[in-house]
Amino acid sequence: MSAHVYYRGGGFEVNEALLKTPRKSYALERIEYVSVTRPLLLFTGPPAIGLIGFALSFWRYLHWGEILSLAGLSAAALILATRVGTLRVHSLALRDDEVAQSFGPIDRLRAVRGAVEAAMARRGGNGLVLEQFDEGAS
Repeated sequence: MSAHVYYRGGGFEVNEALLKTPRKSYALERIEYVSVTRPLLLFTGPPAIGLIGFALSFWRYLHWGEILSLAGLSAAALILATRVGTLRVHSLALRDDEVAQSFGPIDRLRAVRGAVEAAMARRGGNGLVLEQFDEGAS
C-alpha cells in the first residue's frame, strides 16, 4: 500500500509519514511546525532602497548609465530577494546545534509547507502547533 503523496517536486516530497528534503528526511509525527521566511530581503532591502534613493536624489550629477545601473541592479536584487526563501522544520527531536532549513523559490517552499500542514492535519494533529512566519504572505 503506497502512501498518499501531498507534494513532490524540486527535491521535496511530502507523504502521509515523511517530509523528504534534498538533504534529509523528517517524520511528520515529530515535526512541531514548519515556517517559510525570506531572509535575503532583510539584508538586500535597505541597501537597495538606499541606492535607488541615492540615484534619484543625485540624478543631476550622475550619468544616465550610472543611474540606470544603480536603479536596475537594486531593483533586480529586491526582486530576487522576494522570490527566494527558507523552509525551516521545527522539532523537539532536532538538537540545538542542528538547523533544519532548506533554501529555494518561495512559491515551492509555500507549497511544501502547505502540503506538510495538510498531512499533519490529516494525521489528526496530535496536539501539534502550526505557525506561519511568512512575511508578506498574500
